[in-house]
Amino acid sequence: MITEPLYQWQQEAHPVEIELFRSKPVRRLKFLHHFGASALFTPLTHSRFEHTVGVWSLMAHFCPEDPHLRVAALLHDIGHLPFSHAVERTLGFNHHRQTEQLIGQGVIADILIRHGISPRAIIDLLKQETPLTNPSTVLGLDHLDSFLRDTYYAGRQTLPPSELVKGLRLRGPYIEANEASAVALIDAIVEEHRLILHPQFLAMDALLAKATAHHCEANPGMKERIPALMDHELIQELLQSNNMTARETIHVLMYEPHRIQITQEPIPGSIEVKIGKVHHKQPLIGDKLASEVSFQAAVKLAELDSMAATYFFTI
Repeated sequence: MITEPLYQWQQEAHPVEIELFRSKPVRRLKFLHHFGASALFTPLTHSRFEHTVGVWSLMAHFCPEDPHLRVAALLHDIGHLPFSHAVERTLGFNHHRQTEQLIGQGVIADILIRHGISPRAIIDLLKQETPLTNPSTVLGLDHLDSFLRDTYYAGRQTLPPSELVKGLRLRGPYIEANEASAVALIDAIVEEHRLILHPQFLAMDALLAKATAHHCEANPGMKERIPALMDHELIQELLQSNNMTARETIHVLMYEPHRIQITQEPIPGSIEVKIGKVHHKQPLIGDKLASEVSFQAAVKLAELDSMAATYFFTI
């Protein structure tokens, strides 16, 4: 039995899931911050492993008899780089592709095959429209846990997750909510965007990516090692880097984040970060999008449109 404190329930793990939770690729997620480099200056230090347990427990709750979906939920994030999304785009990696590689070979594939589960079936499932995730604006369980977990730890929720989930169910691959739960959930979605799109949060990720890129350029072969590192290992690499920019930047991120300059106009040496279109993820109410049914939900969700902006960061 695995206890999930955010939802205040216990879910029973299947034998294959127990082995997967004990595997190195999944255990590694304990040492990756879910909030990226922002964890270096805020108290929001929950891990990607906590998120993984949350998503798995949601799938076990809503789809208890679907072993493949449960395994897909457990493994969906194992390809993340250090500090989650922080350095991924800058270095040209895609954590979804990394996840597929880890599932398709090595210890994860061995565990799955030993329990009669095809690694390819799990990889294919991660690309399909399922309760885990989908390309539409309708919310899946992966994003659901992120929105609830991040805002919970930031103290920005109108309804505790353990209460909110009681008002949810699945309609096919989509999350359906009663109106009260839908409004509370959309409030969490908007507040989570306020957090992750705050310029200080964006600056931390952008500068960490800059430091990592400089370190990789100065050390041939380093880029190939990055995907397997944990957060503290990347920090040590940068602190001891033979590249001065990398060393100075990680020092500021760790010990002097107040020195980061944030402007809306370019300045010499600054990094530009542009927030473009924000995706309006939301649950269903009945068979319609929540914003089509609830005026309160529509008004709240519209707040996302005001978050588009361009910032420039430097030290």
